[in-house]
Amino acid sequence: MFLVKYITVIFMLFFISNCSTPEEQTKKEKVIPDRITMLFVTQPECPSCDKLEKVMSLEAPKKLIDNYFQIKKVYLGEKIPDNLIPPNGTPTVYFLGSNDEVLVEPIIGEKNETALMEFLNDSLYEFKVTYGVDIRELKKSENNETNSSKSSS
Repeated sequence: MFLVKYITVIFMLFFISNCSTPEEQTKKEKVIPDRITMLFVTQPECPSCDKLEKVMSLEAPKKLIDNYFQIKKVYLGEKIPDNLIPPNGTPTVYFLGSNDEVLVEPIIGEKNETALMEFLNDSLYEFKVTYGVDIRELKKSENNETNSSKSSS
């Protein structure tokens, strides 16, 4: 009888210790990416894709894209991350964080400058909400550190 109680107590202690692990061990840390990935799904000879790329090269969108985004192009039908809804057509642009985490709804079809800027600013805002970091401030502080290290040399 004593042996059964002893084994039961040991088992319960073991069970309780495994169920009450510290939060740090069970919670995965989010990796904060340097840039937001724009996964651009295109296809050869796509007039709408060409128009969207022209809008992306305008001054205001280009400035944001150059500073805070990285563009990865794939052709329609190529493999995209499993967690993404497959594109219905082109152009489709997904805004992704670390581990291909979706930040905002994708751009579908060509957009004018105002609409594109809205998507870019929304993704910057969602980056801040998701990672608790304003990527714009992060880049400013990196630039300040780089400039101060150059001037001290």
